[in-house]
Amino acid sequence: MAAAEKALASSQAVKVRFLAARVFLEAGATAKALALSRELASGLQKASQAYAKILNGLLALKQRDARQAIQDLTDANGLLDTWIGQYDLGRAYLEAGAFLQADSSFERCLKRRGEALSLFLDDEPSYGYFPPVFYYQGRVREALNSGKAAESYKAYLDIRGKSTEDRSYRKSAGAPAVDPDL
Repeated sequence: MAAAEKALASSQAVKVRFLAARVFLEAGATAKALALSRELASGLQKASQAYAKILNGLLALKQRDARQAIQDLTDANGLLDTWIGQYDLGRAYLEAGAFLQADSSFERCLKRRGEALSLFLDDEPSYGYFPPVFYYQGRVREALNSGKAAESYKAYLDIRGKSTEDRSYRKSAGAPAVDPDL
């Protein structure tokens, strides 16, 4: 949260507010995330409005309202079809038990993997959001009993390597578990 606060103190760019709000949501600072979402929603640009809807979808997902999350994320993708919107929509479908739709969203993310390199069409690399696609795809395929879950999990582990940010590493090291998205 300190890094997100520092980023906001340095810049009020749409991408900074969006990413800071994602951090706040994950950290449980819902009020801060909602304030940023409202700011983004009031913007004139479609991108700003779409990011606000993505944040609303993530909040609904965090509150275990997968149906509302799917609606908000579908609306966001209707405004502006972003890679991160497809990714979050896949996660919402997974939580709703809509495994075929989730698999379809994650497949779109894999086909559009180049967009994950620069989510905001700038010079800042953002490929760190890409590896979890394989993790979530593995969960979907495991639920579907498709026989391809191991393939997705292996792809995730191949990319993540010996990362100390991985959930299983952190548990074994006695540190708190983190979502693979972070």
